[in-house]
Amino acid sequence: MSLDYRLSERKKSLLNAIIRDYITHGEPLGSRTIVQRHGFNLSPATIRNEMSELEEAGLLYQPHTSAGRIPSHKGYRFFVDNLMEAYLPTPEDQQYVKRLEQTSKAIDAILAQAIKILSEATQSIAIAEPPHLRQDPLQAIQMMPIDDSSMVLSLMFSNGIRRQSLVRLSQPLYAEILALMTNYLNHQFSKRTSLDTLFHSLATVPLEREIQRYKDLLLEMVSEIYAQAQRDEKVYLSGTSHLLREPEFQSMEHAYPILQFLEQEASIHQLFYHCGESHLQKSHHVYCFIGHENTYEELQNCSFVATPYFIDTKASGMIGVLGPTRMDYSKVMALLQTVAGNITTTLSQLFS
Repeated sequence: MSLDYRLSERKKSLLNAIIRDYITHGEPLGSRTIVQRHGFNLSPATIRNEMSELEEAGLLYQPHTSAGRIPSHKGYRFFVDNLMEAYLPTPEDQQYVKRLEQTSKAIDAILAQAIKILSEATQSIAIAEPPHLRQDPLQAIQMMPIDDSSMVLSLMFSNGIRRQSLVRLSQPLYAEILALMTNYLNHQFSKRTSLDTLFHSLATVPLEREIQRYKDLLLEMVSEIYAQAQRDEKVYLSGTSHLLREPEFQSMEHAYPILQFLEQEASIHQLFYHCGESHLQKSHHVYCFIGHENTYEELQNCSFVATPYFIDTKASGMIGVLGPTRMDYSKVMALLQTVAGNITTTLSQLFS
């Protein structure tokens, strides 16, 4: 039997009030304060008994023997899964959303603006990753020579994204060899091959005879393309100062591991990657990791909520919010979905 069925309606109402109060005030809650703030028609003694049973169930705990109770990570999980109500945007939220409509038409600017707005609206850290290029199939490649060993490389991905970069090679690249390379790579990409797949196959699979003699040059060229795609997959981050305003993280002992984690782009990419493997999903692809549900030890005093954005109907990247476990989950999820939906609409129009 699930925990939901073991809780009476009175316990659910009490737990709901305690969690919403703690999200707002950030202070342990005693029985008398609950009566005063939330109007329960119960005596403080009855409320204390109910709180003790909620504590025994692992949903509340007492940080100090003389203090009131606060929600546990398990309590927050129960709240998110069973008690949380839909969030109604305030006029201030609507002003933030309106600013989303004024973003640029370049991917970098769209994502940077989106997380800045999301961070301000939630007073938390907002994070986004760009569309996944190395895993997406390439549609076509063009190489325009500048001199014997330099060229402008133009990549067009199947989702409509284009990338250009300057590539310098260690040896001359004559016109006939450039044409051979271009035709070979475009043939590979016509099979809807991704950069990840191409990079692996060139290193492990024998090449056609006419290409084999240029294998070193081809590998160098594809390595440059791959490196460019990696550079394009930077992480967008906004609002770290909000974390330091929270009472839970005003001690550098608690804040430093989180800030250090956020400096590691590879770890953030992995954080988003784990979302796709998780069962901790609400409706509409919203993933919510509370406290110890986070894979990374540095984030186990935080909650992380994330959702994908799409280009047309294909998931392309993710956007998320990181904050204390007493974050306003309903508000964060609603605004996160709004921002992700705006990114989806903008990018789909841009690349369709």
